[in-house]
Amino acid sequence: MEYVGLILVFTGYAFVDNATLAGALYVVDHLFFAMAIAIKTYFQKIADPEDIASTAGVSFTINHIAAVVIPAALGLVWLYSPTTVFLVGTGLAVCSLVLSRCIPAAPSAGNEVEPFRLRGAEDVA
Repeated sequence: MEYVGLILVFTGYAFVDNATLAGALYVVDHLFFAMAIAIKTYFQKIADPEDIASTAGVSFTINHIAAVVIPAALGLVWLYSPTTVFLVGTGLAVCSLVLSRCIPAAPSAGNEVEPFRLRGAEDVA
């Protein structure tokens, strides 16, 4: 739900030219940002406690790098096309949505990631 919402919000940002609508998108954007807390809570629920510290360290490092590189790169893109910046955000949200589908419905030891496949594809003969 979070990523689908972000896809819609970023696409809306790309094409909005009304200040009131932009303000509404901003509020909705922050509501979806709050959902990110749920992902961390879910991780803490399913993760092996001894893996949490190392995973959090890697996550912090990746987020820090992304927080420096992506804004700098997109700042340059902004000079040419603000619309493109938001469409790149839409693309990142689509990637996140696809990758989130790798989380199994019933995670367990040895079953933390489900390979890419279409749900219900087993029924197709």
